[in-house]
Amino acid sequence: MEVLANLEKGFEGTIVEIKTDRDDIIRKLMAMGVFPGSSIKVIQTFPSYVFQVGYTQVAVDKEIASTIIVE
Repeated sequence: MEVLANLEKGFEGTIVEIKTDRDDIIRKLMAMGVFPGSSIKVIQTFPSYVFQVGYTQVAVDKEIASTIIVE
């Protein structure tokens, strides 16, 4: 398992956990359709982290990307 912020472009896997105590981050990710069990593909890692979940592309900063645990 690894955090999204440490992955390279092109990685494909599954979200295992959203690891944070901040409810605002959890709510934001859930509103964008980012849930444990979802398939994920990393599209871009700089200047922001862009990944695809289902048919949706999501862009987040490093702080939020560091809360998403994938395998």
